Amino acid sequence: MLRAVPDGWFSYDFTVFDRTGTPLARADLSNWRETAKLEVGGTPYEAHRKKEWASKEFVLEKEDGLVVAVAEKPSAWKDRFVFEHGDNRYELEKESVWGSAFVIRREGAGPVGSVRSKGIFKREWAVELPEELPPEVRVFVVWLVVLLWKRAASAAASGGAAGAGG
Repeated sequence: MLRAVPDGWFSYDFTVFDRTGTPLARADLSNWRETAKLEVGGTPYEAHRKKEWASKEFVLEKEDGLVVAVAEKPSAWKDRFVFEHGDNRYELEKESVWGSAFVIRREGAGPVGSVRSKGIFKREWAVELPEELPPEVRVFVVWLVVLLWKRAASAAASGGAAGAGG
Protein backbone atom coordinates (compact mmCIF):
# COMPACT_ATOMS: atom_id res chain seq x y z
CA MET A 1 0.00 0.00 0.00
CA LEU A 2 1.11 3.55 -0.76
CA ARG A 3 0.25 6.73 1.12
CA ALA A 4 -0.41 10.05 -0.56
CA VAL A 5 -0.08 13.05 1.74
CA PRO A 6 -1.07 16.60 0.70
CA ASP A 7 1.35 19.42 1.48
CA GLY A 8 -1.19 21.16 3.70
CA TRP A 9 -4.81 21.46 4.65
CA PHE A 10 -5.72 23.66 1.64
CA SER A 11 -3.26 22.13 -0.82
CA TYR A 12 -3.80 19.50 -3.50
CA ASP A 13 -0.06 19.09 -4.11
CA PHE A 14 1.00 15.78 -2.64
CA THR A 15 3.84 13.37 -1.94
CA VAL A 16 3.47 9.61 -2.37
CA PHE A 17 5.25 7.37 0.13
CA ASP A 18 5.99 3.66 -0.24
CA ARG A 19 5.35 1.00 2.44
CA THR A 20 8.49 1.97 4.36
CA GLY A 21 7.68 5.69 4.45
CA THR A 22 10.23 6.59 1.77
CA PRO A 23 9.07 9.30 -0.67
CA LEU A 24 8.36 7.70 -4.06
CA ALA A 25 6.84 10.58 -5.98
CA ARG A 26 5.83 14.22 -5.85
CA ALA A 27 2.92 16.00 -7.57
CA ASP A 28 2.54 19.76 -7.97
CA LEU A 29 -0.90 20.62 -9.32
CA SER A 30 -1.68 23.79 -11.18
CA ASN A 31 -4.18 26.04 -9.44
CA TRP A 32 -5.85 27.16 -12.66
CA ARG A 33 -5.64 24.31 -15.15
CA GLU A 34 -5.96 20.56 -15.02
CA THR A 35 -2.23 19.93 -15.17
CA ALA A 36 0.43 18.72 -12.79
CA LYS A 37 4.18 18.34 -12.70
CA LEU A 38 5.00 14.87 -11.38
CA GLU A 39 8.33 13.51 -10.32
CA VAL A 40 8.54 9.74 -9.88
CA GLY A 41 11.82 8.18 -8.84
CA GLY A 42 13.66 11.31 -9.96
CA THR A 43 12.10 11.30 -13.44
CA PRO A 44 9.94 14.33 -14.38
CA TYR A 45 6.51 13.86 -15.98
CA GLU A 46 3.60 16.08 -16.86
CA ALA A 47 -0.02 15.06 -16.37
CA HIS A 48 -2.59 17.14 -18.22
CA ARG A 49 -5.86 17.24 -20.05
CA LYS A 50 -5.26 16.87 -23.77
CA LYS A 51 -4.88 20.26 -25.37
CA GLU A 52 -7.74 19.95 -27.91
CA TRP A 53 -10.93 21.81 -27.08
CA ALA A 54 -13.44 19.71 -25.10
CA SER A 55 -11.09 16.73 -24.99
CA LYS A 56 -12.05 13.85 -22.71
CA GLU A 57 -8.50 12.51 -22.56
CA PHE A 58 -5.95 13.00 -19.81
CA VAL A 59 -2.32 12.26 -20.60
CA LEU A 60 0.81 11.32 -18.67
CA GLU A 61 3.98 12.09 -20.57
CA LYS A 62 7.68 12.30 -19.97
CA GLU A 63 9.56 15.56 -20.30
CA ASP A 64 10.62 14.58 -23.85
CA GLY A 65 6.96 14.22 -24.92
CA LEU A 66 6.80 10.42 -24.80
CA VAL A 67 3.23 9.45 -23.83
CA VAL A 68 3.22 6.95 -20.96
CA ALA A 69 -0.52 6.66 -20.29
CA VAL A 70 -3.83 8.06 -21.52
CA ALA A 71 -7.06 7.98 -19.51
CA GLU A 72 -10.43 8.88 -20.97
CA LYS A 73 -13.33 10.36 -19.03
CA PRO A 74 -16.23 9.02 -21.11
CA SER A 75 -18.94 11.06 -19.38
CA ALA A 76 -18.93 14.59 -18.03
CA TRP A 77 -21.59 13.51 -15.52
CA LYS A 78 -19.84 10.54 -13.92
CA ASP A 79 -16.67 10.37 -11.83
CA ARG A 80 -15.12 7.68 -13.99
CA PHE A 81 -11.99 7.16 -16.11
CA VAL A 82 -10.96 4.27 -18.36
CA PHE A 83 -7.41 3.51 -19.45
CA GLU A 84 -5.29 0.69 -20.79
CA HIS A 85 -1.89 -0.52 -19.75
CA GLY A 86 -0.16 -3.48 -21.29
CA ASP A 87 -2.87 -5.91 -22.33
CA ASN A 88 -5.25 -4.80 -19.60
CA ARG A 89 -8.13 -2.36 -19.59
CA TYR A 90 -8.88 -0.58 -16.32
CA GLU A 91 -11.79 1.46 -15.03
CA LEU A 92 -11.40 3.97 -12.22
CA GLU A 93 -14.67 5.11 -10.70
CA LYS A 94 -16.23 6.50 -7.58
CA GLU A 95 -17.18 3.68 -5.22
CA SER A 96 -20.52 5.24 -4.30
CA VAL A 97 -22.46 8.43 -4.87
CA TRP A 98 -22.14 9.35 -1.19
CA GLY A 99 -18.48 8.61 -0.49
CA SER A 100 -15.19 9.94 -1.78
CA ALA A 101 -13.40 6.60 -2.33
CA PHE A 102 -12.48 5.41 -5.80
CA VAL A 103 -12.03 1.80 -6.92
CA ILE A 104 -10.06 0.50 -9.85
CA ARG A 105 -11.27 -2.53 -11.76
CA ARG A 106 -9.40 -4.58 -14.31
CA GLU A 107 -11.56 -5.90 -17.12
CA GLY A 108 -12.19 -9.59 -16.51
CA ALA A 109 -10.86 -9.50 -12.94
CA GLY A 110 -13.12 -7.11 -11.02
CA PRO A 111 -11.81 -4.76 -8.30
CA VAL A 112 -8.00 -4.66 -8.03
CA GLY A 113 -7.41 -1.55 -5.95
CA SER A 114 -8.63 1.71 -4.47
CA VAL A 115 -7.77 5.27 -3.48
CA ARG A 116 -9.51 6.46 -0.34
CA SER A 117 -9.22 9.15 2.27
CA LYS A 118 -7.96 7.98 5.66
CA GLY A 119 -10.55 10.15 7.40
CA ILE A 120 -12.27 13.52 7.42
CA PHE A 121 -9.75 15.14 9.74
CA LYS A 122 -6.69 13.30 8.45
CA ARG A 123 -5.34 14.70 5.18
CA GLU A 124 -3.89 11.46 3.90
CA TRP A 125 -4.99 8.93 1.28
CA ALA A 126 -4.52 5.17 1.26
CA VAL A 127 -3.53 4.01 -2.22
CA GLU A 128 -3.83 0.34 -3.15
CA LEU A 129 -3.17 -0.15 -6.85
CA PRO A 130 -2.05 -3.19 -8.84
CA GLU A 131 1.69 -3.90 -8.80
CA GLU A 132 1.59 -4.53 -12.57
CA LEU A 133 1.10 -0.78 -13.02
CA PRO A 134 4.46 1.02 -13.01
CA PRO A 135 4.94 3.66 -10.28
CA GLU A 136 4.42 6.57 -12.67
CA VAL A 137 1.04 5.17 -13.79
CA ARG A 138 0.00 4.61 -10.16
CA VAL A 139 0.85 8.26 -9.36
CA PHE A 140 -1.09 9.31 -12.50
CA VAL A 141 -4.13 7.41 -11.18
CA VAL A 142 -3.82 9.20 -7.82
CA TRP A 143 -3.64 12.52 -9.70
CA LEU A 144 -6.86 11.65 -11.58
CA VAL A 145 -8.62 10.98 -8.27
CA VAL A 146 -7.28 14.18 -6.70
CA LEU A 147 -8.41 16.08 -9.80
CA LEU A 148 -11.98 14.80 -9.31
CA TRP A 149 -11.88 15.65 -5.59
CA LYS A 150 -10.65 19.13 -6.51
CA ARG A 151 -13.48 19.55 -9.05
CA ALA A 152 -16.05 18.44 -6.45
CA ALA A 153 -14.69 20.88 -3.87
CA SER A 154 -14.80 23.73 -6.39
CA ALA A 155 -18.37 22.89 -7.37
CA ALA A 156 -19.44 22.73 -3.72
CA ALA A 157 -17.73 26.05 -2.97
CA SER A 158 -19.31 27.83 -5.94
CA GLY A 159 -22.73 26.34 -5.13
CA GLY A 160 -22.42 27.43 -1.52
CA ALA A 161 -21.33 30.92 -2.49
CA ALA A 162 -24.20 31.27 -4.96
CA GLY A 163 -26.71 30.13 -2.35
CA ALA A 164 -25.31 32.46 0.30
CA GLY A 165 -25.95 35.53 -1.82
CA GLY A 166 -29.67 35.20 -1.84
